[in-house]
Amino acid sequence: MEVEGIWTGELYGPYGWENTGVYVLERNVMLGGNHRHYSTGTYQIAGDQFTAQVSVNYYGPPRAIFGEKSENFEIELKGTLGNGVIEAQISRRDKPEFNVQYRLTRRIDIPPR
Repeated sequence: MEVEGIWTGELYGPYGWENTGVYVLERNVMLGGNHRHYSTGTYQIAGDQFTAQVSVNYYGPPRAIFGEKSENFEIELKGTLGNGVIEAQISRRDKPEFNVQYRLTRRIDIPPR
């Protein structure tokens, strides 16, 4: 499955699926964010397996997703590619005991240049 494109991200929390922003995946680089944070990182694909290492940086009030509020942290995303969806788990690299259910949904291809 082709992954280069624009995706939306959601995490599963106490109130169900919550939007985490819009992300561009292109040439093994992942960039994106929302009204409170920006994220930068890289991703790899092996068969139907998707992994990413991402730096999350808050410039608005941080959320307590992994048991505490932090303005900057590193996450690892591990998941499976499906039909326009990546179903995954995310964890902080410094707190691997916390896992959060996460998904990315493909919205549009990146136009040819």
